[in-house]
Amino acid sequence: MKKTVFILAAVCMSAAANATILRVSNVSGSSAPYTSIEDAHAAASSGDTIMIDASDKDYFTGQITLTKSLVLIGPGYWLVDNGIVEEGASSAKLNGLHLKGEGSVVKGLNIAVLYVEAPKIVVNRCHLGSVSFSKGADNGIVHQNFITGSCTTPGGVSSTSSYVQITNNIFTATGTGSGTTVGNFANSYIAYNTFRTSQVYTYNITGTTFEYNIYETVKEAGSGNSYENNYETNLVNVQATNDFIDKDYYGIEIPKEVRSTYGAFAGDSPYVFSGVPSGPVIQDLQVPTTVEMGSKLNVTVKVGMQP
Repeated sequence: MKKTVFILAAVCMSAAANATILRVSNVSGSSAPYTSIEDAHAAASSGDTIMIDASDKDYFTGQITLTKSLVLIGPGYWLVDNGIVEEGASSAKLNGLHLKGEGSVVKGLNIAVLYVEAPKIVVNRCHLGSVSFSKGADNGIVHQNFITGSCTTPGGVSSTSSYVQITNNIFTATGTGSGTTVGNFANSYIAYNTFRTSQVYTYNITGTTFEYNIYETVKEAGSGNSYENNYETNLVNVQATNDFIDKDYYGIEIPKEVRSTYGAFAGDSPYVFSGVPSGPVIQDLQVPTTVEMGSKLNVTVKVGMQP
């Protein structure tokens, strides 16, 4: 049987040349040396990469705290739904993840609640319930994610994070009157996002540029901000039953000329379906089921590049 397999290690260009790659899998029978993210974190040094396999089981139902500066790479999400893999698990799921290592990078994971608790953290191509910044977690990047909740720095007007980039994400929520809060950011850039919610609450943002976003309505709260070059339309009432078919939904509901200028699919680095991390990918792998004793095992591998 043909299967599609991903080489997640290829994205490790973000890590140093001498960094170690540690693989984690909680799938029974896997050859991965670690079965938990916590064990891999304990063995890792700052700058290392932890690759996390897709699984039908959550990697941890509680909160995982990582204190080292690491690169975490998952497989993406909705892989079967979008025809990227033929069968099997579609994501690596975590209930809660606290990132305390400055400069850490997270890609391709499915996380219920992500806590950004250090500066210069990059969150890219993940499926997220919500993103919570700690005060002073500055210079963070939240880019190309699918987010079902809010992105804020909790704690009131005295708690802010500065110079944060929130770009090319899809924010969505279900239920009547559902809204999204993006708040407590200073001198930040919020652009090229698609908000499929009834209202966007920009709570306590100051000196921030909010542009090229698609939303229904926005409630401004703050000072010294720029709200120009955005596109207003109602995306809530036509929300797709399954979010992975957004590409069909967008093709019908949003004119091509709008989509090329505003929202998650516009700009220089648009949203990517299924959150597959960038880099080389094995698109097809064919291995004979049997081979005669003494004969060669001929394996055919087709490799492509994920943008």
